[in-house]
Amino acid sequence: MFKRGKKLTIALVVVGIAVYLLAVFPTRSYLLQRSQVRNTIAQVRAVESSNQTLQKKIDSMNSPSQIEQIARSHYGLIKPGEKAYVVLPPKDSTTTTTLAQSKK
Repeated sequence: MFKRGKKLTIALVVVGIAVYLLAVFPTRSYLLQRSQVRNTIAQVRAVESSNQTLQKKIDSMNSPSQIEQIARSHYGLIKPGEKAYVVLPPKDSTTTTTLAQSKK
């Protein structure tokens, strides 16, 4: 009878370990995956928001007036028949220290 109780105890321990392993590891994996899914969803939402912002910028830059403004300000382009003038900054005048040194 003692052997039978010992075998039963060992069998219960083995079954308990099996149940523990079958329950804990999948649950742990599930919780980890659930966390990863939440993070991925947050990243996707951030990228979608960024895409919407960039699309609005693309749409605004495709207007003829915006294209003309960029061509004029960044590239110095003009329409046919227009005259372009470049206003240069004033030349640096001699400083008082330079004048004082040249008079000596």
